[in-house]
Amino acid sequence: FELRVIRTNQMINQIRRMEKPVVAAVHGACAGLGLGFALAADICIARSDAKFIMAYRHIGLTGDGGVTYFLPRIVGERKAMEMAMFGDHIDASTALGLGLVNWVATEQEFEDRVSATVHKLASGPTRALGRTKQLIRNSLQQSWDEQSHREAESIRFAAATQDFAEGVAAFSEKRKAHFTGE
Repeated sequence: FELRVIRTNQMINQIRRMEKPVVAAVHGACAGLGLGFALAADICIARSDAKFIMAYRHIGLTGDGGVTYFLPRIVGERKAMEMAMFGDHIDASTALGLGLVNWVATEQEFEDRVSATVHKLASGPTRALGRTKQLIRNSLQQSWDEQSHREAESIRFAAATQDFAEGVAAFSEKRKAHFTGE
């Protein structure tokens, strides 16, 4: 089991460190490792029938896939403890209220919502979005001085991109920017 958890956590780590934003699309039951992947994603969209479950207690295991790391950071320690200790189902609307998901969509809207979200991210200033992802991800482990220094570095990086030049031009010309990821 331990080797499987180590390998799984390496996959979760790749999601977290990947420069591109990762979108999780959840429908049906989301438990165990699936919950870990959903929590590790940068954006999570749930279909209205989704249920989130810390099911480990039902089989006599502790959490894996980063759930014990991500869950308290997203919902707070007390709610994470409740979810882990009782293993109750959390429906999609409750998950939205807890901050486990960004949006809930009906079955009819779900695929369109996921596609629109992915398209909006992919057509944005991808290099700046990647840097923003890393800034936010690392912020909880940084001091204010470290974080403000990293922000300054990232601004310098982003200001040197073609996307920044396009964004400024589009703003001054009162038109929508057409970013290329360069």
